[in-house]
Amino acid sequence: MKLTYRKAIKDDSDLLIEIYNASFYDDYVRYGECPGYGKTKEEMESSLEDSAEYILIYDTVPVGVISVSEEKKGYYHLGCLCVIPKYQGMGIGTQAF
Repeated sequence: MKLTYRKAIKDDSDLLIEIYNASFYDDYVRYGECPGYGKTKEEMESSLEDSAEYILIYDTVPVGVISVSEEKKGYYHLGCLCVIPKYQGMGIGTQAF
């Protein structure tokens, strides 16, 4: 398995929305709401200003996102780690973490 990361930029907003929606759809259906599901393009662009989001790429396919922000020097906050269902259970999230 070749997993690479690419820092997301504003132009990636639509791709990030696709990944988040695919990753969190089941939670949305199950619980009727999910903070990671159904974000607007404006919300996604705003989140890119607040934290660094990295697209997880398995071989050449974007399969997930990890979002981190530095709280203070040497201390980080994990905002999100998601992998689309088709690629879950393969160690991608573990390796990203």
